[in-house]
Amino acid sequence: MTAIRYELTRLRTVRATWATALGVVAVGAAATWVEARDLEEVPATAGHAAQVITSGAPGAATPLAAVVVAFAAVLSCGREQRGANLQTLLLTLPRRGPALAAKAVVTAVLAGCVAVLGLAVNALVADAVFGPAFRDVGWGHVPVPRLLAGYVIYLVLAAVLGFAVGVLTRGSAAAAVAVAALPWTVEPLIGRAADVVLAEPYRDWDAYLPFSAADRMLSTGGPGLAPGTGAFVFGCWTVAALLGAAVVFARRDAV
Repeated sequence: MTAIRYELTRLRTVRATWATALGVVAVGAAATWVEARDLEEVPATAGHAAQVITSGAPGAATPLAAVVVAFAAVLSCGREQRGANLQTLLLTLPRRGPALAAKAVVTAVLAGCVAVLGLAVNALVADAVFGPAFRDVGWGHVPVPRLLAGYVIYLVLAAVLGFAVGVLTRGSAAAAVAVAALPWTVEPLIGRAADVVLAEPYRDWDAYLPFSAADRMLSTGGPGLAPGTGAFVFGCWTVAALLGAAVVFARRDAV
């Protein structure tokens, strides 16, 4: 059995995977509904309309769905990375490199599908709240395509990052909570500490933290990294975590 076939078989048979995917879609729809209700009027620009169905709010905000994806990806590694389940995995797929690569690829593809489905559901929710006027927004105008693509890339990278952290920590619940806390607690605190401790030329380095950089993919302007640079920085964090996971997984004992 190839590594990809093994992962696809496991994907079809593990109910928690589908429950998590539906949960991510539901979380995104709820965030869109709350923001749409708060606005009480159709967004004035196409960019803000796109942000309502991605980040849930105008401005560079971390999507709740991305945090849920990363959190769930960490926990998903828990059972398989310990004890008899790890032994079964390594007996079925003794080549650890391809096994880990297959898991990362399937995780990314699943997250991408969930992101696309989530965008469609969020658009329906916003349309239900705002009415026909929401459909008249110029969806083909700049920066709408970039924001929608950025949302998909965001969820894909967040899922792979969570997966890598899960492999590194054997799916530790504490690690999952730490990843979920990064965008809303840890990174803002680091930014404030940088403003107090560091000299003026070095205070902007916190923009290169994972989720701070990723949020720029959903921005329509303002200070900070360019959207493409933000995507690149977040991708670098993800690749670094994945390389660390590969090293640990290659040396891990099946006990």
